[in-house]
Amino acid sequence: MRRDQQIQVNERLLEREELFLRIHNVENEVLRIMGGDYPFTVVELPSTRRGKRKASATRKADAGVSVDVTGSRDRATVTLRKLDAGEVGYRITYRQFTQTVVEEHVDFDAVRTLLACQSGQIEVQTLETINADGRVAEQLY
Repeated sequence: MRRDQQIQVNERLLEREELFLRIHNVENEVLRIMGGDYPFTVVELPSTRRGKRKASATRKADAGVSVDVTGSRDRATVTLRKLDAGEVGYRITYRQFTQTVVEEHVDFDAVRTLLACQSGQIEVQTLETINADGRVAEQLY
């Protein structure tokens, strides 16, 4: 997700939270007026709907995700993939402002988010998978 998209999503989520708070306050006021219980109807929201997942979406997630990486190197595409047998995590080295940071993650989504949020302040330098003893299993970038 691009930075501008993330900002727009965050703004909408804050707006959503404000609206839920407003609903909560209105319902509490109704309860106060009624002096007790009131049969409020639970409204189905798009975020609470349960539906069938498409098989293609599952296969795509298992295959990996291509992420454009832009930094001091030429523009490159990293194919981030799920961990293979024997791999226990990801080691990612990136530059944040003037500091080099090395992190280890076991969560695929956390690494994908970090790759996607690169900007002038964050530049990924290496991405590796690691095995149980901490050695590099595969260099992905």
